[in-house]
Amino acid sequence: MDAHSFLIAGGGIGGLAAALGLARQGRPVRLFEQAQTFEEIGAGLQMSPNGVRALKALGAWDAVEPACVIPSEIHVRDGLSGALLQRIRLGKPFEDRFGAPYRVCHRADLLASLVTAAKRNFAIEINTGKRATAMEDLGETARLGFADGSSAKGAAVVAADGVRSALRAAVAGTAPATPRGVILYRCLMPLDRVPPGIEADCVTLWLCPGAHVVHYPVSNWRNFNVVVAVDGTLPDDGWKTPAHTGEVEQRLPDACEALGLLLAAPAGWMRWPGADLPPLPQWTKGRLTLLGDAAHAALPFLAQGAVMALEDAVVLSGAIGQYPDVATAFGAYSQERRARTARIQQQSRNMGRIYHASGVLASARNLTLRLSGPAYALGRLEWIYCWTPHGPG
Repeated sequence: MDAHSFLIAGGGIGGLAAALGLARQGRPVRLFEQAQTFEEIGAGLQMSPNGVRALKALGAWDAVEPACVIPSEIHVRDGLSGALLQRIRLGKPFEDRFGAPYRVCHRADLLASLVTAAKRNFAIEINTGKRATAMEDLGETARLGFADGSSAKGAAVVAADGVRSALRAAVAGTAPATPRGVILYRCLMPLDRVPPGIEADCVTLWLCPGAHVVHYPVSNWRNFNVVVAVDGTLPDDGWKTPAHTGEVEQRLPDACEALGLLLAAPAGWMRWPGADLPPLPQWTKGRLTLLGDAAHAALPFLAQGAVMALEDAVVLSGAIGQYPDVATAFGAYSQERRARTARIQQQSRNMGRIYHASGVLASARNLTLRLSGPAYALGRLEWIYCWTPHGPG
């Protein structure tokens, strides 16, 4: 590895995906992760068809697929009455429509699969315990500086260091994450602890006044992932803050019996404040660029955060393969991605308001869901799900 290497700051989903994509273009990569080990933390994630397509383009789908679960349907329910408002079947007609399947998995399983694939690739060097604190375009090369005082030089730097990015300011100026008045809770529990009134083989969305709940099986049917979003504020203490005993149930006191039993079932919950980024003025500066949440963190209400990072990696590596000049390639990458990710950010905020509606607005929402049917819902998602490396979006 030498000055021709691409330097990647961040060993999350976006950073590892970018490493795999660049290696497929024949570019050597040095990846730097601040943690000493790749931690198995985080929530589940929904791998929509565009995400599957991105993983295939990166050559990683075969490694990821065994850890995924094939849900039977997506259900939308009223969280107060328990009534089924809409059901979307996820079988062959769905796959035929979007050209790829819909899967669910745990973030840790996806990360582990990407780490395994990266470690098997001789073009990728993985370094842990290296927290990146600064990046600089040097003209012919780029530099990445670390908290321990050391630095590395390479052909370019890809900052994939998350929503709290320490490197973003070098490209886009001061742009801190924006709290959006929502508290997120997550838990992972054994599948056999799921109450009998819950359809454990489905992806289910419960809509409540000021809150919503999403759950589905993960880790090849071993565990059950539950995420709760409620209106409110919370100090930003990171992803590892335990919730108080009974806190989640108290946030949804009017939940129907089945949902209430589910919320009481986990041994514990983790909580964190929901935040995103405003669209940034630019993602790139010469040999420096941003990727994933560092560039376009969004609320999770469209379930596209990890998938957008995978798409970024595909487009970025494709641009590097197409343009010999790094700065030109980075510019083309950001030009292709900025409008799409800004739309994801805005629509994710909009979905939160729709999900958390109350009173007359909630009644109108529920009636619309009942009358419109799954075809309408899928039509509204087509611009997301039909993305291809060189397709719409």
